[in-house]
Amino acid sequence: MSTAKPTPRSGVDWIGYNLKITQHRLRQRLDAELAQIGITAPQNAVLLAVAGNPRISNAELARAAFVTPQTMQAILVNLERAGLIVRSPHPEHGRVIMTELTKAGQKAVADGAKAADAVERKMLSLLSPEEAQLLCALLKRCAAGLGDEPSHG
Repeated sequence: MSTAKPTPRSGVDWIGYNLKITQHRLRQRLDAELAQIGITAPQNAVLLAVAGNPRISNAELARAAFVTPQTMQAILVNLERAGLIVRSPHPEHGRVIMTELTKAGQKAVADGAKAADAVERKMLSLLSPEEAQLLCALLKRCAAGLGDEPSHG
């Protein structure tokens, strides 16, 4: 009976490590592209979410941008100061604040989407279309595997 301990893998062999490197480089490239537009990645995520739903709650926006509700409040203040959004009370529900894009906000959404598409194309440039589709499907399954349920094991 062998008592040898398994040799730990080096970081380069860990999928999670490679995923983190890829995410870090993706974020760096995206930040660089979005900086040319004058927005950050979290601001871009907020603008995209608002474009899809002007009645979206601050909590939903925070989840969409992967930030805390407190950070979301600061992002919204900065976007409003920059003239990219306007916020106003809902006409029927006084406690609900609606967030809408201005013309400049609509342009930022379009420019941000182009920037994100360009970065994603660069990231996938060494993959075939079939490999890119497979990667997307596999990442979705990995995310599902790490869903909100605690692990039992």
